Amino acid sequence: MIVAQRDERRAIVLGASIAGLLTARVLCQRFGEVVLLERDELPDRPAPRKGTPHAMHPHGLLARGREILERLFPGFSDSLIEQGAVAGDVAADVAVDANGRRFAQGKSGLMGLAVSRLAVEAELRRRVRALPGTRIVTDVDVLAPIHDSSRGRVTGIRYRSRADARDEHVLTADLVVDCTGRGSHSPVWLRDWGYEQVPEERVVIGLCYTSVYFRRDASVRPSLAAIIGAATPQLPRPYALIAQEPDEDGRARWIAAVGGYAGDHVEPTLEAMRHRACLVGVNEIALLAERGEAIGPVIRYGFPHSQRRRYERLQRFPRGYLLLGDALASFNPIYGQGMSAAAGQAIALEAALAGGEDGLAKRFFRAAAKVIDAPWQLAVGSDLALPTVPGPRPLAARVVNAYIARLQRAAVHDPQVSVAFIRVIHLVAAPVSLFAPRVILRVMFRGGRRTKANVALLAGRRVRS
Repeated sequence: MIVAQRDERRAIVLGASIAGLLTARVLCQRFGEVVLLERDELPDRPAPRKGTPHAMHPHGLLARGREILERLFPGFSDSLIEQGAVAGDVAADVAVDANGRRFAQGKSGLMGLAVSRLAVEAELRRRVRALPGTRIVTDVDVLAPIHDSSRGRVTGIRYRSRADARDEHVLTADLVVDCTGRGSHSPVWLRDWGYEQVPEERVVIGLCYTSVYFRRDASVRPSLAAIIGAATPQLPRPYALIAQEPDEDGRARWIAAVGGYAGDHVEPTLEAMRHRACLVGVNEIALLAERGEAIGPVIRYGFPHSQRRRYERLQRFPRGYLLLGDALASFNPIYGQGMSAAAGQAIALEAALAGGEDGLAKRFFRAAAKVIDAPWQLAVGSDLALPTVPGPRPLAARVVNAYIARLQRAAVHDPQVSVAFIRVIHLVAAPVSLFAPRVILRVMFRGGRRTKANVALLAGRRVRS
């Protein structure tokens, strides 16, 4: 429900990504007109597009992201469930593996959705298009924002049609929000306008994962909505198996993926996927690759590095301009936190707008940084625990990683430790919660156990449960 007071000002959002769509939802509460400028032609159904090559790979909606989307768009979860998304308790209906051992399952009271990114984005587009005063202009290239140096503010956008390069337009605005993702040109634009260089953090991971869809029996609810295999120093080979809504032909699906770092990549064949699944001991994916019915080709996606741009550290920033989503930070997608992080930033924008235009950028970037901190720490900390990922590993980080390794061993036997860890993964609890006394005691008591199956797996032998 839109409750804030709207006026006759115009806001422009660059990019109709998930971040852009969520931004438009928040802006329409206060601006009389919201225009999204998008390079791609946007389908009117769940379908891939050029600007989101990762959208065909495994996705699911974490508990925190689902809660925020439900708040912004009441009934959002039910709409996706009606389309075939699988809802479930994120600890009871999702299996989490580490080092070939499965965490104990328990009740978290948190609901997530096993659903494709394509379906999430299509539902968001449908709802945003219905918002008052909101329109999406597609098949256009943004040339640059218009910066008024005398006032130190952005006053609009220059863009042109991709169908006709001569068809150039100028659109004035009171606020422009860059949601163009990792490839955002904002650092270059800011430099050209005379602002300082944006501090950037980058962690090279060299991740690549191989994915394929399989037919799933739509008449039977999956006993598990998803299986997530974490990469660890002993076994840096992540994997995922997630239920997905039916495709256009009504076929319920699984999406399976196996991955690796620093050149340890899986060839795009079913046999290669089966072989990797056997090596890491995930029988469910191995059996699907061997006996299941594949729907579509085997595909790969590479992610060279995580990056974070620290706009909150700039001393000067133009008025009337913001950034949100992957344009601020994008991290290892294997953790599945990108959509939820964007949703959290949208809520931060909503709160920042309530304070008026004065100091808006500083308020928002500081609040967005706090949203990003948790998934960034989790992703980067986990990645830097892997020996193939280059980067500094101070003593504090090594101590934390050793504790997390012990926590993962404890989670195999202790549902309470498992749920505590899963709550952090789903961004409903801060990483510091894993160091609460009650958790530390359980980790120290239960975290030293090892099994013969795990020892065999770490020795590189094929293990089946």
